[in-house]
Amino acid sequence: MNRHLDDADGFTLAELLVALALTALVMSAIGALAVGTYRLAESQPRLMDAQQRARVIAETLGRDVRQAGAGLDRGTMSGPLHRTFAAIWPRRMGRLRPDGTNSARSDVVTLIHVPDTLIQTTLATDFPSSGMNLALSSCPGRASEPVSSPRSLLRSSQPCRVAQGLSLAVFDSTGRLDLVGVLGSVGQEIDVRVLASAGGVYRAGSTVTEVILRGYYLDEVAAQLRYYDSDGTDYPVVDDVTGLVFEYFGDPAPPRWPRPDPAVANCLYNQFGDWLGGALLPTAADGLAVLPLAMFTDGPWCGAGDTAFDADLLRVRRVRVSVTVSSYQVVFDVAPPNLALGDREGAW
Repeated sequence: MNRHLDDADGFTLAELLVALALTALVMSAIGALAVGTYRLAESQPRLMDAQQRARVIAETLGRDVRQAGAGLDRGTMSGPLHRTFAAIWPRRMGRLRPDGTNSARSDVVTLIHVPDTLIQTTLATDFPSSGMNLALSSCPGRASEPVSSPRSLLRSSQPCRVAQGLSLAVFDSTGRLDLVGVLGSVGQEIDVRVLASAGGVYRAGSTVTEVILRGYYLDEVAAQLRYYDSDGTDYPVVDDVTGLVFEYFGDPAPPRWPRPDPAVANCLYNQFGDWLGGALLPTAADGLAVLPLAMFTDGPWCGAGDTAFDADLLRVRRVRVSVTVSSYQVVFDVAPPNLALGDREGAW
């Protein structure tokens, strides 16, 4: 019996310890794999959500920045808006909590364009900037010819149909601009409230057009990209936005527009019609110059009052937008086609 016990197979202490160590190693690897898989499964939806939110921002801002500067298609002031006043403003503009005229922020932008509208006319009488009522001349109507006819462009005139809630721009050749919201209308008499004013009086014959005002800014406290229409609408667009930066690139040469009427001076011309010139900026490989925010706060100043703007804003040709949603960042450039029109003297 003693011989039988001595000859029996078994595990030594060393073998047992090695087996335990190998088991612990395998279990640790399985645990690490399980934790990694869980974290990946947990993070993927968040990443996909952040990507989707960033895509919404890119589509929304890309569309609205691309439309900036679209101007009138008839009348003496036809052409892109930047030939008269800035169409992209690096500050909050409007009736509620506007930024100062000498401020330029990287996390906010206000965009202006003229939509496809028949409300493109002139003042029938003088309009003081503090006024609550303006009188319009007739608006162009549509000809009765077929749409396919080249002459089916706007020919006849009719009373302007200005609906409550629209925004209008009143401006002249010097670069002065008033933005007003429509409260109601009776015939050609329009009741308005001022959104931003240059002050002074606009003479009969000054241009009036419907405009779309779109402002976007970062609310750091709420971590939101918000939209503001320069009047009473201010709401969140996308949540979990932790970063928003706008950068600007533009024409290396100083602007030559707006050009005022003869014997009238503005920010670019003296009363004798002489162009005042400006600095020529270094050009990058793409032909544009970097426009730092400081350039938009040192003058020369065009316009007046609430809508005064640095003349260098008329150089802007491309906007770079950097957005961070949670930890996901997207960067894209937008070159509004209307800002590239009429860059040089006589090109429009």
